[in-house]
Amino acid sequence: MRDILKLGLVLMVIAAVSGGSLAYVHKVTSAVIEERKAKEVAQSMKAVLPSAEDFRQLDEDELAPVRTDPKFAGVKTVYTGSTGGQVDGVVAMVETSGYGGKVGLLIGIDSRLGVSGIQVLSQSETPGLGTNITKPEFLSQFVGRGAGGALAVSKEGGEIQAVTGATISSKAVVAGVNVVRELAIALDVAGGAKR
Repeated sequence: MRDILKLGLVLMVIAAVSGGSLAYVHKVTSAVIEERKAKEVAQSMKAVLPSAEDFRQLDEDELAPVRTDPKFAGVKTVYTGSTGGQVDGVVAMVETSGYGGKVGLLIGIDSRLGVSGIQVLSQSETPGLGTNITKPEFLSQFVGRGAGGALAVSKEGGEIQAVTGATISSKAVVAGVNVVRELAIALDVAGGAKR
C-alpha cells in the first residue's frame, strides 16, 4: 500500500512538472506565434495593396450592411488600407467556387476600384490545369484592371485570358475580384473613401 502511494505521488509530481513546463512554453511561444502571424498578414496585405501603409480589419458591425446580401456570402474578412489617414483601398479574403472546390483568394482593390494585387490562398483545382490560376502569368493580368467595371474572361467578352482547359477555375478568380469590387462600392471605402 505504501509503495502504491509513493508511486502515485511520484506520478503526480511528474505530471505537475510536465504540465507546468508545457504551460510555460505555451505562454512564451504564443506571443511570438501571434506576432509572426500578424506580420505575415501585414505582409500579405501589403503585397495586394502596396500603396497602403496601415491596415485595419473591419468588424462585424461595419460589415453588417453587406452580410445580408447573398452575393457577399463568400467574403471572410475585410481590411481597409490607408496612408496618412487617407484610405487607399480595401483588401478582402474571399472564397469562390472553382472546378474542384473552394478557391480562397486575397484581393486588393484600390480607391479607383482597380485590382492592385491578388493572391490565391487555397485551391483544390485539377493539377496541371486549374492549378495554373496560381501562376503569376495568370494573376498579373488582373492588376490595374477593374476601374471601368466588372471583369470577365475573354470567352465571355472580357479582358481576362482564362487558363487553357480551366475556364471554371479562371472564372472563380474573376468572380472573387468582382465580389470585392462590389464590396468596396457597397461599403463606400473606395472611390472617395471616407473611413
